[in-house]
Amino acid sequence: MKKPFLTVTLLLLSFLSVFAQNNIEEKQWHKVDSLLNSYYQPGTPGIAMAIIKKGKTVYSNQIGLADMEYGIPITDSTVFHIASVSKQFTAFLAVLLEKEGKLSMEDDLRQHLPELKQLPYKITLRQLANHTHGLPNLFELARLRGIGIEDRMTHREVVQMLLNIKKINFKPGDKYEYNNTGYVLLAEVIERIIGKPFQEILKDRIFTPLGMMHSMAVDNSSLIVKNKAHSYRLTNGEYENYAFNIMVNGSSGISTTINDLSKWAINFQHSENQEIFQEMQEKTTLNSGKARHYGLGLEFKDYKGLKVVFHGGGDAGYRSYILHVPEHRFSIVLLGNNNDFTPLKIVYETVDLLLKEYQKEPLSPKKVNYTTQELKRFEGTYKMFPGTYFNITAENDTLYFQSYGTHDKAPLPVIGDGDFLFPYIPTSKFSFYENGFNFHIADFKYDCKKVKLNAPKSKDINLIEYTGIYKSTAFNTVYELVIKNNQLIAVHSFNDNIDLHPLSKDRFYSNKPFFGTLDFVKNEKGKIIEFQLSGQNLNSIKFKKIY
Repeated sequence: MKKPFLTVTLLLLSFLSVFAQNNIEEKQWHKVDSLLNSYYQPGTPGIAMAIIKKGKTVYSNQIGLADMEYGIPITDSTVFHIASVSKQFTAFLAVLLEKEGKLSMEDDLRQHLPELKQLPYKITLRQLANHTHGLPNLFELARLRGIGIEDRMTHREVVQMLLNIKKINFKPGDKYEYNNTGYVLLAEVIERIIGKPFQEILKDRIFTPLGMMHSMAVDNSSLIVKNKAHSYRLTNGEYENYAFNIMVNGSSGISTTINDLSKWAINFQHSENQEIFQEMQEKTTLNSGKARHYGLGLEFKDYKGLKVVFHGGGDAGYRSYILHVPEHRFSIVLLGNNNDFTPLKIVYETVDLLLKEYQKEPLSPKKVNYTTQELKRFEGTYKMFPGTYFNITAENDTLYFQSYGTHDKAPLPVIGDGDFLFPYIPTSKFSFYENGFNFHIADFKYDCKKVKLNAPKSKDINLIEYTGIYKSTAFNTVYELVIKNNQLIAVHSFNDNIDLHPLSKDRFYSNKPFFGTLDFVKNEKGKIIEFQLSGQNLNSIKFKKIY
Protein backbone atom coordinates (compact mmCIF):
# COMPACT_ATOMS: atom_id res chain seq x y z
CA MET A 1 0.00 0.00 0.00
CA LYS A 2 2.91 2.35 0.68
CA LYS A 3 4.56 1.91 -2.71
CA PRO A 4 1.90 3.69 -4.81
CA PHE A 5 1.75 6.50 -2.24
CA LEU A 6 5.55 6.87 -2.36
CA THR A 7 5.54 6.83 -6.17
CA VAL A 8 2.85 9.50 -6.36
CA THR A 9 4.74 11.62 -3.82
CA LEU A 10 7.99 11.39 -5.77
CA LEU A 11 6.20 12.27 -9.02
CA LEU A 12 4.56 15.24 -7.32
CA LEU A 13 7.87 16.45 -5.91
CA SER A 14 9.47 16.02 -9.31
CA PHE A 15 6.67 18.02 -10.93
CA LEU A 16 6.94 20.78 -8.32
CA SER A 17 10.72 20.90 -8.81
CA VAL A 18 10.37 21.25 -12.59
CA PHE A 19 7.60 23.83 -12.12
CA ALA A 20 9.74 25.82 -9.71
CA GLN A 21 12.74 25.64 -12.04
CA ASN A 22 10.64 26.79 -15.00
CA ASN A 23 9.19 29.57 -12.87
CA ILE A 24 12.70 30.75 -11.92
CA GLU A 25 13.81 30.71 -15.56
CA GLU A 26 10.66 32.55 -16.60
CA LYS A 27 11.52 35.33 -14.15
CA GLN A 28 15.05 35.45 -15.56
CA TRP A 29 13.79 35.87 -19.11
CA HIS A 30 11.46 38.65 -18.00
CA LYS A 31 14.49 40.44 -16.59
CA VAL A 32 16.32 40.08 -19.90
CA ASP A 33 13.21 41.36 -21.70
CA SER A 34 13.17 44.39 -19.41
CA LEU A 35 16.86 45.00 -20.07
CA LEU A 36 16.32 45.00 -23.84
CA ASN A 37 13.25 47.22 -23.55
CA SER A 38 15.23 49.73 -21.50
CA TYR A 39 17.61 50.28 -24.42
CA TYR A 40 15.42 49.87 -27.52
CA GLN A 41 11.99 51.08 -28.48
CA PRO A 42 9.53 50.10 -31.24
CA GLY A 43 9.87 52.26 -34.34
CA THR A 44 13.65 52.58 -34.12
CA PRO A 45 16.55 50.42 -35.32
CA GLY A 46 17.05 47.56 -32.90
CA ILE A 47 18.52 44.17 -32.17
CA ALA A 48 18.05 40.43 -32.28
CA MET A 49 19.37 38.46 -29.33
CA ALA A 50 19.65 34.81 -28.35
CA ILE A 51 20.96 32.94 -25.33
CA ILE A 52 22.30 29.41 -25.71
CA LYS A 53 22.77 27.08 -22.77
CA LYS A 54 24.13 23.55 -22.94
CA GLY A 55 23.65 23.33 -26.68
CA LYS A 56 20.10 24.69 -26.82
CA THR A 57 18.66 28.13 -27.52
CA VAL A 58 16.81 28.97 -24.31
CA TYR A 59 15.98 32.61 -25.07
CA SER A 60 15.36 34.61 -28.24
CA ASN A 61 13.97 38.10 -28.68
CA GLN A 62 13.89 40.81 -31.34
CA ILE A 63 13.11 44.51 -30.95
CA GLY A 64 12.98 47.39 -33.42
CA LEU A 65 12.91 47.83 -37.17
CA ALA A 66 14.96 46.20 -39.89
CA ASP A 67 13.72 48.75 -42.45
CA MET A 68 12.54 52.14 -41.18
CA GLU A 69 11.18 53.31 -44.54
CA TYR A 70 8.68 50.46 -44.80
CA GLY A 71 8.28 49.77 -41.08
CA ILE A 72 9.50 46.18 -41.37
CA PRO A 73 10.24 44.74 -37.91
CA ILE A 74 13.28 42.71 -36.95
CA THR A 75 12.48 39.01 -36.63
CA ASP A 76 14.50 35.85 -36.13
CA SER A 77 14.70 35.66 -39.95
CA THR A 78 16.22 39.13 -40.39
CA VAL A 79 19.67 39.05 -41.98
CA PHE A 80 22.40 41.25 -40.47
CA HIS A 81 25.90 42.07 -41.64
CA ILE A 82 28.09 40.80 -38.76
CA ALA A 83 31.33 42.69 -39.53
CA SER A 84 34.37 41.41 -37.60
CA VAL A 85 32.55 38.45 -36.04
CA SER A 86 33.25 37.01 -39.51
CA LYS A 87 36.94 36.67 -38.57
CA GLN A 88 36.37 33.56 -36.45
CA PHE A 89 34.83 31.76 -39.43
CA THR A 90 37.93 32.50 -41.53
CA ALA A 91 40.25 31.40 -38.72
CA PHE A 92 38.23 28.20 -38.25
CA LEU A 93 38.58 27.42 -41.97
CA ALA A 94 42.33 28.04 -41.90
CA VAL A 95 42.93 25.74 -38.91
CA LEU A 96 40.59 23.12 -40.39
CA LEU A 97 42.63 23.11 -43.63
CA GLU A 98 45.81 22.84 -41.57
CA LYS A 99 44.42 19.71 -39.86
CA GLU A 100 43.72 18.32 -43.32
CA GLY A 101 47.29 19.00 -44.43
CA LYS A 102 46.37 21.59 -47.05
CA LEU A 103 48.35 24.43 -45.43
CA SER A 104 50.40 25.26 -42.36
CA MET A 105 49.69 28.26 -40.17
CA GLU A 106 53.47 28.80 -40.17
CA ASP A 107 53.58 29.13 -43.97
CA ASP A 108 55.14 32.29 -45.39
CA LEU A 109 52.45 34.53 -46.87
CA ARG A 110 54.71 35.18 -49.88
CA GLN A 111 54.63 31.46 -50.68
CA HIS A 112 50.91 31.67 -51.39
CA LEU A 113 50.69 35.25 -52.67
CA PRO A 114 53.80 35.86 -54.82
CA GLU A 115 52.54 39.38 -55.63
CA LEU A 116 53.82 40.29 -52.14
CA LYS A 117 57.34 38.98 -52.74
CA GLN A 118 58.78 42.46 -52.10
CA LEU A 119 57.77 42.39 -48.44
CA PRO A 120 60.98 42.54 -46.37
CA TYR A 121 60.06 39.84 -43.82
CA LYS A 122 58.33 36.51 -43.62
CA ILE A 123 54.75 36.90 -42.42
CA THR A 124 53.10 33.65 -41.35
CA LEU A 125 49.44 32.79 -41.87
CA ARG A 126 49.15 32.65 -38.08
CA GLN A 127 50.38 36.24 -37.86
CA LEU A 128 47.73 37.27 -40.39
CA ALA A 129 45.10 35.81 -38.05
CA ASN A 130 46.45 37.12 -34.71
CA HIS A 131 47.11 40.70 -35.88
CA THR A 132 50.88 40.67 -35.46
CA HIS A 133 51.66 40.83 -39.21
CA GLY A 134 52.50 44.55 -39.36
CA LEU A 135 50.66 45.22 -42.63
CA PRO A 136 48.81 48.54 -43.09
CA ASN A 137 45.06 48.45 -42.60
CA LEU A 138 42.81 48.35 -45.66
CA PHE A 139 40.39 51.06 -44.50
CA GLU A 140 43.15 53.64 -43.97
CA LEU A 141 44.65 52.71 -47.34
CA ALA A 142 41.23 53.20 -48.94
CA ARG A 143 40.82 56.58 -47.22
CA LEU A 144 44.15 57.70 -48.65
CA ARG A 145 42.61 57.12 -52.07
CA GLY A 146 39.48 59.04 -51.10
CA ILE A 147 37.31 55.96 -50.54
CA GLY A 148 35.18 55.94 -47.37
CA ILE A 149 32.91 53.18 -46.08
CA GLU A 150 29.96 54.76 -47.87
CA ASP A 151 31.78 54.46 -51.22
CA ARG A 152 31.60 51.30 -53.31
CA MET A 153 34.56 48.95 -53.27
CA THR A 154 34.28 45.22 -53.94
CA HIS A 155 36.23 42.49 -52.22
CA ARG A 156 38.24 41.86 -55.38
CA GLU A 157 39.17 45.56 -55.65
CA VAL A 158 40.32 45.55 -52.02
CA VAL A 159 42.47 42.45 -52.62
CA GLN A 160 44.13 44.10 -55.63
CA MET A 161 44.89 47.16 -53.50
CA LEU A 162 46.44 45.04 -50.75
CA LEU A 163 48.60 43.08 -53.19
CA ASN A 164 50.39 46.37 -53.93
CA ILE A 165 51.71 46.75 -50.37
CA LYS A 166 55.47 47.18 -50.40
CA LYS A 167 56.23 48.21 -46.80
CA ILE A 168 55.06 47.11 -43.38
CA ASN A 169 54.41 49.04 -40.18
CA PHE A 170 56.67 46.93 -37.97
CA LYS A 171 58.59 43.67 -37.97
CA PRO A 172 56.09 40.77 -37.82
CA GLY A 173 55.63 39.52 -34.28
CA ASP A 174 56.95 42.68 -32.62
CA LYS A 175 53.52 44.16 -31.92
CA TYR A 176 49.84 43.34 -31.77
CA GLU A 177 47.93 45.80 -33.95
CA TYR A 178 44.33 44.90 -34.72
CA ASN A 179 43.30 45.48 -38.31
CA ASN A 180 41.47 43.86 -41.21
CA THR A 181 44.16 43.39 -43.86
CA GLY A 182 45.48 40.09 -42.48
CA TYR A 183 42.11 38.34 -42.68
CA VAL A 184 41.37 39.53 -46.22
CA LEU A 185 44.71 38.10 -47.35
CA LEU A 186 44.12 34.90 -45.36
CA ALA A 187 40.80 34.46 -47.21
CA GLU A 188 42.66 34.97 -50.50
CA VAL A 189 45.19 32.27 -49.53
CA ILE A 190 42.35 29.85 -48.66
CA GLU A 191 40.61 30.61 -51.94
CA ARG A 192 43.75 29.91 -53.98
CA ILE A 193 44.53 26.67 -52.13
CA ILE A 194 41.01 25.24 -52.56
CA GLY A 195 40.46 26.65 -56.02
CA LYS A 196 36.94 27.91 -55.28
CA PRO A 197 35.48 31.31 -54.36
CA PHE A 198 35.75 31.96 -50.63
CA GLN A 199 31.98 32.29 -50.39
CA GLU A 200 31.52 28.74 -51.70
CA ILE A 201 34.14 27.37 -49.32
CA LEU A 202 32.34 28.89 -46.33
CA LYS A 203 29.06 27.43 -47.54
CA ASP A 204 30.48 23.95 -48.20
CA ARG A 205 32.60 23.61 -45.05
CA ILE A 206 30.62 25.54 -42.41
CA PHE A 207 27.19 26.89 -43.34
CA THR A 208 25.64 23.80 -44.92
CA PRO A 209 27.01 21.23 -42.39
CA LEU A 210 25.67 23.36 -39.51
CA GLY A 211 22.33 24.05 -41.16
CA MET A 212 23.07 27.78 -41.45
CA MET A 213 20.88 28.02 -44.55
CA HIS A 214 20.32 31.78 -44.33
CA SER A 215 24.00 32.76 -44.13
CA MET A 216 26.24 34.00 -46.90
CA ALA A 217 29.46 35.88 -47.53
CA VAL A 218 28.82 39.09 -49.45
CA ASP A 219 31.68 40.43 -51.57
CA ASN A 220 29.83 43.17 -53.45
CA SER A 221 27.36 45.71 -52.05
CA SER A 222 25.27 45.39 -55.25
CA LEU A 223 24.24 41.83 -54.33
CA ILE A 224 20.68 41.40 -53.12
CA VAL A 225 20.39 40.04 -49.57
CA LYS A 226 16.85 38.88 -48.77
CA ASN A 227 15.30 39.97 -45.44
CA LYS A 228 18.19 42.39 -44.94
CA ALA A 229 18.42 44.72 -41.93
CA HIS A 230 19.45 48.19 -43.07
CA SER A 231 22.14 50.27 -41.40
CA TYR A 232 21.19 53.42 -39.46
CA ARG A 233 22.66 56.12 -37.25
CA LEU A 234 21.19 58.78 -35.00
CA THR A 235 22.23 62.32 -35.99
CA ASN A 236 20.90 65.40 -34.20
CA GLY A 237 17.97 63.41 -32.88
CA GLU A 238 16.97 61.96 -36.26
CA TYR A 239 17.74 58.55 -37.74
CA GLU A 240 19.38 58.44 -41.16
CA ASN A 241 20.67 55.73 -43.47
CA TYR A 242 24.30 54.88 -42.79
CA ALA A 243 25.59 53.22 -45.93
CA PHE A 244 28.31 50.58 -45.83
CA ASN A 245 29.66 49.72 -49.25
CA ILE A 246 33.25 48.51 -48.83
CA MET A 247 32.65 44.77 -48.96
CA VAL A 248 35.44 42.38 -48.01
CA ASN A 249 35.52 38.70 -47.16
CA GLY A 250 37.69 37.13 -44.51
CA SER A 251 37.78 40.03 -42.08
CA SER A 252 34.09 40.84 -42.55
CA GLY A 253 31.37 40.25 -45.12
CA ILE A 254 29.19 37.52 -43.58
CA SER A 255 25.45 38.18 -43.45
CA THR A 256 23.37 35.92 -41.21
CA THR A 257 20.32 35.63 -38.95
CA ILE A 258 20.12 35.29 -35.19
CA ASN A 259 18.95 31.68 -35.62
CA ASP A 260 21.89 30.78 -37.85
CA LEU A 261 24.46 32.51 -35.68
CA SER A 262 23.03 30.65 -32.68
CA LYS A 263 23.84 27.40 -34.50
CA TRP A 264 27.45 28.58 -34.75
CA ALA A 265 27.43 29.23 -30.98
CA ILE A 266 25.99 25.75 -30.36
CA ASN A 267 28.78 24.35 -32.52
CA PHE A 268 31.31 26.09 -30.26
CA GLN A 269 29.73 24.57 -27.15
CA HIS A 270 29.81 20.92 -28.19
CA SER A 271 31.59 20.68 -31.51
CA GLU A 272 33.40 17.65 -32.81
CA ASN A 273 36.03 20.24 -33.74
CA GLN A 274 36.97 21.26 -30.20
CA GLU A 275 40.62 20.81 -31.13
CA ILE A 276 40.23 23.62 -33.67
CA PHE A 277 38.48 25.94 -31.22
CA GLN A 278 41.16 25.23 -28.62
CA GLU A 279 43.86 26.32 -31.06
CA MET A 280 41.86 29.44 -31.83
CA GLN A 281 41.93 30.28 -28.11
CA GLU A 282 45.70 29.97 -27.63
CA LYS A 283 47.38 33.18 -26.51
CA THR A 284 49.46 35.11 -29.00
CA THR A 285 53.10 35.46 -27.94
CA LEU A 286 55.09 38.41 -29.31
CA ASN A 287 58.78 38.31 -30.19
CA SER A 288 59.46 39.91 -26.80
CA GLY A 289 57.76 36.99 -25.02
CA LYS A 290 54.82 39.16 -23.98
CA ALA A 291 51.44 37.44 -24.35
CA ARG A 292 48.25 38.94 -25.76
CA HIS A 293 44.79 37.55 -25.03
CA TYR A 294 43.85 37.30 -28.69
CA GLY A 295 44.10 33.99 -30.48
CA LEU A 296 42.80 33.31 -33.97
CA GLY A 297 39.60 35.31 -34.45
CA LEU A 298 38.71 34.96 -30.76
CA GLU A 299 39.52 37.06 -27.70
CA PHE A 300 39.40 35.96 -24.10
CA LYS A 301 39.60 37.56 -20.67
CA ASP A 302 38.52 37.28 -17.07
CA TYR A 303 35.22 39.06 -16.41
CA LYS A 304 34.32 39.20 -12.73
CA GLY A 305 35.91 35.81 -12.15
CA LEU A 306 34.40 34.20 -15.26
CA LYS A 307 36.57 33.16 -18.19
CA VAL A 308 34.83 34.56 -21.27
CA VAL A 309 35.61 34.03 -24.96
CA PHE A 310 34.23 36.68 -27.27
CA HIS A 311 34.44 38.83 -30.36
CA GLY A 312 32.53 41.87 -31.52
CA GLY A 313 31.96 43.51 -34.85
CA GLY A 314 30.94 46.91 -36.14
CA ASP A 315 30.66 48.42 -39.63
CA ALA A 316 28.66 51.62 -40.19
CA GLY A 317 25.41 51.02 -38.24
CA TYR A 318 25.82 47.24 -37.93
CA ARG A 319 26.76 45.74 -34.57
CA SER A 320 27.38 42.10 -33.64
CA TYR A 321 28.68 40.23 -30.62
CA ILE A 322 29.22 36.64 -29.52
CA LEU A 323 30.24 35.83 -25.96
CA HIS A 324 30.85 32.38 -24.50
CA VAL A 325 31.33 31.31 -20.90
CA PRO A 326 32.76 27.83 -21.62
CA GLU A 327 32.69 26.61 -18.01
CA HIS A 328 28.89 26.97 -17.93
CA ARG A 329 28.27 26.12 -21.62
CA PHE A 330 26.60 29.49 -21.86
CA SER A 331 26.61 31.85 -24.87
CA ILE A 332 25.02 35.14 -25.89
CA VAL A 333 24.57 36.14 -29.52
CA LEU A 334 23.49 39.65 -30.45
CA LEU A 335 22.94 41.48 -33.76
CA GLY A 336 21.97 45.13 -34.31
CA ASN A 337 21.57 47.83 -36.95
CA ASN A 338 22.21 51.10 -35.09
CA ASN A 339 25.68 52.62 -34.68
CA ASP A 340 25.89 52.79 -30.90
CA PHE A 341 27.67 50.79 -28.20
CA THR A 342 24.49 49.47 -26.57
CA PRO A 343 24.98 45.83 -27.65
CA LEU A 344 28.20 45.65 -25.64
CA LYS A 345 26.37 46.89 -22.54
CA ILE A 346 23.49 44.47 -23.05
CA VAL A 347 25.74 41.42 -23.39
CA TYR A 348 27.63 42.05 -20.16
CA GLU A 349 24.58 43.19 -18.21
CA THR A 350 22.90 39.93 -19.26
CA VAL A 351 25.89 37.97 -17.94
CA ASP A 352 25.53 39.91 -14.68
CA LEU A 353 21.82 39.01 -14.52
CA LEU A 354 22.08 35.31 -15.28
CA LEU A 355 25.47 34.27 -13.89
CA LYS A 356 25.74 36.56 -10.89
CA GLU A 357 26.05 33.68 -8.45
CA TYR A 358 29.27 32.58 -10.16
CA GLN A 359 30.85 36.03 -10.33
CA LYS A 360 33.44 37.65 -8.13
CA GLU A 361 32.96 41.37 -7.74
CA PRO A 362 36.16 43.34 -8.45
CA LEU A 363 37.90 44.95 -5.51
CA SER A 364 36.92 48.53 -4.81
CA PRO A 365 39.60 51.05 -5.83
CA LYS A 366 41.85 52.25 -3.04
CA LYS A 367 42.33 55.75 -4.41
CA VAL A 368 39.17 57.55 -5.56
CA ASN A 369 39.92 61.15 -4.62
CA TYR A 370 42.82 63.22 -5.96
CA THR A 371 44.12 66.68 -5.23
CA THR A 372 45.42 68.88 -8.03
CA GLN A 373 48.95 68.20 -6.86
CA GLU A 374 48.42 64.43 -7.00
CA LEU A 375 46.92 64.72 -10.49
CA LYS A 376 49.98 66.62 -11.75
CA ARG A 377 51.81 63.32 -12.30
CA PHE A 378 49.35 62.51 -15.10
CA GLU A 379 49.88 65.81 -16.90
CA GLY A 380 51.60 65.91 -20.26
CA THR A 381 51.19 65.38 -24.01
CA TYR A 382 50.48 61.81 -25.15
CA LYS A 383 50.73 60.18 -28.57
CA MET A 384 48.04 57.69 -29.56
CA PHE A 385 48.90 57.36 -33.27
CA PRO A 386 51.21 59.39 -35.48
CA GLY A 387 49.50 62.79 -35.64
CA THR A 388 47.00 62.00 -32.86
CA TYR A 389 48.10 63.73 -29.66
CA PHE A 390 46.30 64.53 -26.41
CA ASN A 391 47.06 67.04 -23.68
CA ILE A 392 46.25 66.06 -20.10
CA THR A 393 46.09 68.86 -17.53
CA ALA A 394 45.06 69.15 -13.87
CA GLU A 395 43.34 71.94 -12.01
CA ASN A 396 40.72 72.33 -9.28
CA ASP A 397 41.21 68.68 -8.23
CA THR A 398 40.07 67.57 -11.69
CA LEU A 399 41.87 65.96 -14.62
CA TYR A 400 41.16 67.40 -18.07
CA PHE A 401 41.49 66.07 -21.61
CA GLN A 402 42.33 68.23 -24.62
CA SER A 403 43.05 67.43 -28.26
CA TYR A 404 46.50 68.77 -29.10
CA GLY A 405 46.43 72.17 -30.78
CA THR A 406 42.92 73.04 -29.55
CA HIS A 407 41.71 75.21 -26.67
CA ASP A 408 38.63 73.32 -25.46
CA LYS A 409 39.13 70.92 -22.58
CA ALA A 410 36.85 68.32 -21.04
CA PRO A 411 36.86 66.81 -17.52
CA LEU A 412 37.70 63.16 -16.90
CA PRO A 413 35.66 61.76 -13.98
CA VAL A 414 37.61 59.60 -11.52
CA ILE A 415 37.03 55.85 -11.45
CA GLY A 416 39.91 55.12 -9.10
CA ASP A 417 43.51 53.89 -8.88
CA GLY A 418 44.68 55.78 -11.95
CA ASP A 419 41.56 55.04 -14.02
CA PHE A 420 39.45 57.88 -15.39
CA LEU A 421 36.19 57.68 -17.29
CA PHE A 422 36.15 59.04 -20.85
CA PRO A 423 32.40 59.78 -21.02
CA TYR A 424 32.52 61.26 -24.54
CA ILE A 425 32.73 57.78 -26.08
CA PRO A 426 30.55 55.06 -24.47
CA THR A 427 32.33 52.23 -22.58
CA SER A 428 35.65 54.13 -22.62
CA LYS A 429 38.27 55.00 -20.02
CA PHE A 430 41.92 56.04 -19.52
CA SER A 431 44.15 53.79 -17.38
CA PHE A 432 47.36 55.63 -16.49
CA TYR A 433 50.76 54.11 -15.85
CA GLU A 434 54.18 55.75 -15.63
CA ASN A 435 54.65 57.96 -18.72
CA GLY A 436 51.62 56.58 -20.51
CA PHE A 437 48.02 55.44 -20.42
CA ASN A 438 45.85 52.81 -22.06
CA PHE A 439 42.85 54.22 -23.88
CA HIS A 440 40.10 51.58 -23.57
CA ILE A 441 37.28 51.82 -26.12
CA ALA A 442 34.86 48.91 -25.87
CA ASP A 443 37.03 45.78 -26.39
CA PHE A 444 39.96 47.75 -27.85
CA LYS A 445 42.98 49.07 -25.99
CA TYR A 446 45.28 51.73 -27.43
CA ASP A 447 48.63 52.45 -25.83
CA CYS A 448 49.34 56.19 -25.51
CA LYS A 449 52.90 57.22 -24.63
CA LYS A 450 53.98 60.54 -23.11
CA VAL A 451 55.95 62.67 -25.58
CA LYS A 452 57.54 66.12 -25.65
CA LEU A 453 56.41 68.44 -28.41
CA ASN A 454 57.59 71.97 -29.12
CA ALA A 455 55.80 72.76 -32.34
CA PRO A 456 56.75 75.94 -34.22
CA LYS A 457 54.17 78.33 -35.68
CA SER A 458 53.33 78.08 -39.38
CA LYS A 459 54.31 81.74 -39.81
CA ASP A 460 57.86 80.91 -38.67
CA ILE A 461 58.34 78.26 -41.39
CA ASN A 462 58.95 78.72 -45.11
CA LEU A 463 55.88 76.84 -46.27
CA ILE A 464 56.54 77.40 -49.96
CA GLU A 465 59.29 74.76 -50.09
CA TYR A 466 56.76 72.05 -49.07
CA THR A 467 54.21 72.86 -51.78
CA GLY A 468 53.89 70.69 -54.85
CA ILE A 469 52.27 67.54 -56.20
CA TYR A 470 53.09 64.22 -54.51
CA LYS A 471 52.17 60.72 -55.69
CA SER A 472 52.08 57.28 -54.09
CA THR A 473 52.80 54.87 -56.92
CA ALA A 474 51.99 51.84 -54.73
CA PHE A 475 48.43 53.01 -54.14
CA ASN A 476 48.03 55.22 -57.21
CA THR A 477 46.88 58.37 -55.44
CA VAL A 478 48.00 62.01 -55.61
CA TYR A 479 47.94 64.93 -53.15
CA GLU A 480 48.78 68.54 -53.88
CA LEU A 481 50.16 70.63 -51.02
CA VAL A 482 49.17 74.28 -51.27
CA ILE A 483 49.15 77.34 -49.02
CA LYS A 484 45.93 79.04 -48.00
CA ASN A 485 45.81 81.79 -45.36
CA ASN A 486 49.36 80.97 -44.27
CA GLN A 487 48.35 77.35 -43.73
CA LEU A 488 49.75 74.29 -45.52
CA ILE A 489 46.88 72.23 -46.90
CA ALA A 490 46.73 68.81 -48.56
CA VAL A 491 44.30 68.77 -51.48
CA HIS A 492 42.93 65.54 -52.96
CA SER A 493 40.51 64.80 -55.79
CA PHE A 494 38.01 63.02 -53.50
CA ASN A 495 38.97 63.72 -49.87
CA ASP A 496 38.17 67.01 -48.17
CA ASN A 497 41.06 69.44 -47.76
CA ILE A 498 43.36 68.51 -44.86
CA ASP A 499 45.00 71.22 -42.72
CA LEU A 500 48.65 70.49 -41.93
CA HIS A 501 50.34 71.87 -38.82
CA PRO A 502 54.10 71.92 -38.15
CA LEU A 503 55.47 69.61 -35.46
CA SER A 504 59.09 70.48 -36.20
CA LYS A 505 61.16 71.45 -39.22
CA ASP A 506 60.26 69.15 -42.11
CA ARG A 507 57.51 67.44 -40.10
CA PHE A 508 53.77 68.21 -40.13
CA TYR A 509 50.67 66.61 -38.67
CA SER A 510 46.92 66.65 -39.29
CA ASN A 511 43.88 65.69 -37.22
CA LYS A 512 42.97 62.92 -39.68
CA PRO A 513 44.06 59.48 -38.37
CA PHE A 514 44.76 58.21 -41.91
CA PHE A 515 46.89 61.31 -42.66
CA GLY A 516 48.69 61.57 -39.32
CA THR A 517 52.24 62.85 -39.87
CA LEU A 518 54.23 63.85 -42.94
CA ASP A 519 58.02 63.58 -42.75
CA PHE A 520 59.62 65.44 -45.66
CA VAL A 521 62.80 64.05 -47.22
CA LYS A 522 65.41 66.26 -48.95
CA ASN A 523 68.17 65.40 -51.40
CA GLU A 524 71.82 66.38 -51.05
CA LYS A 525 71.00 69.82 -52.48
CA GLY A 526 68.39 70.46 -49.80
CA LYS A 527 65.42 70.10 -52.15
CA ILE A 528 62.35 68.16 -51.00
CA ILE A 529 61.91 64.96 -53.02
CA GLU A 530 59.16 63.17 -51.09
CA PHE A 531 57.18 62.91 -47.89
CA GLN A 532 56.62 59.74 -45.87
CA LEU A 533 53.15 59.40 -44.43
CA SER A 534 52.35 57.66 -41.13
CA GLY A 535 49.07 57.39 -39.27
CA GLN A 536 46.74 54.94 -37.60
CA ASN A 537 47.79 51.50 -38.90
CA LEU A 538 50.03 53.16 -41.49
CA ASN A 539 53.79 53.72 -41.45
CA SER A 540 56.15 55.56 -43.81
CA ILE A 541 54.14 55.34 -47.02
CA LYS A 542 56.16 57.16 -49.68
CA PHE A 543 54.73 60.02 -51.74
CA LYS A 544 57.24 61.13 -54.38
CA LYS A 545 57.25 64.79 -55.42
CA ILE A 546 56.39 64.83 -59.12
CA TYR A 547 55.93 68.58 -59.58
